Amino acid sequence: MRFILSLMLVAGLVAGVSPALGDDFSPPPWRGTSGSSWAQWEFNTAGQPIANPPNSGFYPAPDGGVLPYGTPTAQAHPGAGQSWQNSWDGRKGVWPLSGEIFIWMPNRPITNDYKDIQIQLTWQPQAVGNVPVVGFSLNQFDPYTWMTEESRDPVGNWFHSIYKLRVHPNPTSEWLLITGGINVDEVVVDTICVPEPATLGLLTIGGLALLRRRLGA
Repeated sequence: MRFILSLMLVAGLVAGVSPALGDDFSPPPWRGTSGSSWAQWEFNTAGQPIANPPNSGFYPAPDGGVLPYGTPTAQAHPGAGQSWQNSWDGRKGVWPLSGEIFIWMPNRPITNDYKDIQIQLTWQPQAVGNVPVVGFSLNQFDPYTWMTEESRDPVGNWFHSIYKLRVHPNPTSEWLLITGGINVDEVVVDTICVPEPATLGLLTIGGLALLRRRLGA
């Protein structure tokens, strides 16, 4: 009985560390593996006020996630005359843009060959034809990056989109940008820093050589 109770307690603690929130419909298969992290913002509050530009909000931590390399932050800057909405079209906590949302993500401190990033975005257009623009902020990286919108699925009057990005090599951190004439309800960011298979092979060969030397000694 004590063993069963202990297992239940551990399961409860694990669930409390990284609960599934909101529209986290499509976690990547590598979530939770070595080198990965994830963060989720539901924007259920207006965040901490930012004086300039007006009506902006700062989020010093996400609403959930697993953060082994530091705490990500988010800043929401709405367009002129817009501000955070407590509720909007059936959703709680919505940022109307035509401004920007900036997300800063810290990374694994060890340099790896590349980093994959997946962004889940719950949004709706403010006008017919408006779509999100998602990518890296401030032209941080060279052309060895890609971004694709993998899917766009309706969720009531909203859309759930998945974007995937890659950068070579993985940086110490990055600023992600979400902009466009849209309303944003939720953002989920997953990242993983990955050695290339060739690099893994070299590491394995190097490890075996070192082991042989030690055994020979």
